[in-house]
Amino acid sequence: MLTSIPTTIPAEIRDFPEWHHGRETYAVWVLTLEDDAIYEKFKSARRHLDSYLLEPYRRQPHITLFVCGFLVETPHYNDDFNQSQLLTQLNTLGEANVPSFEIKIGGLNSFASAPFLEVYDPEGGIPILREALSRGAREFRTAPYTPHLTVGLYAGAFPSGEVLNRLAGFSSEPIQWKVTQITLATYRANEFTGILSYKHQISLKSDSGHV
Repeated sequence: MLTSIPTTIPAEIRDFPEWHHGRETYAVWVLTLEDDAIYEKFKSARRHLDSYLLEPYRRQPHITLFVCGFLVETPHYNDDFNQSQLLTQLNTLGEANVPSFEIKIGGLNSFASAPFLEVYDPEGGIPILREALSRGAREFRTAPYTPHLTVGLYAGAFPSGEVLNRLAGFSSEPIQWKVTQITLATYRANEFTGILSYKHQISLKSDSGHV
């Protein structure tokens, strides 16, 4: 978190061949947040931090649920993800029959490289989904999982104390949101802040017991 370092870590928009090794498509399971109130809160948070954020940032508001890796036909690297693993995940999600659940979108906080809106999961639906997905593939992750809604990326190495004060000045009531589906999304590896493309959407079990 930002409290443990003296400055933010800046991002840069460039190609990262040392990361993608020529692979084109990166896949993640996400919770899409197609809600006017959440989108307005996302835009308001970006305006509040506009002097610190890297532009352009075109990625839609979402909560990353499970990082799959590079979508490939034949795995070669430890962060590859293939069709067989995806099919297993789809099957395990079907077998898990996870019910819909409610989350809350809260105030601003920050990782070293990115500010985010906090996500609260009082019903514990997110870890249930992550466990089901983990039965189909190993998650490629370099830091412990924290549910969050990324607001953007930092454009420079700004003093942490200054940024934390700015974050604390953001006032917004929590927004309650019902999770009724999860989505497999992809983005192009050479578009660091590009849009997400939605590939599979899986409905959760409704309150009435019907999928």
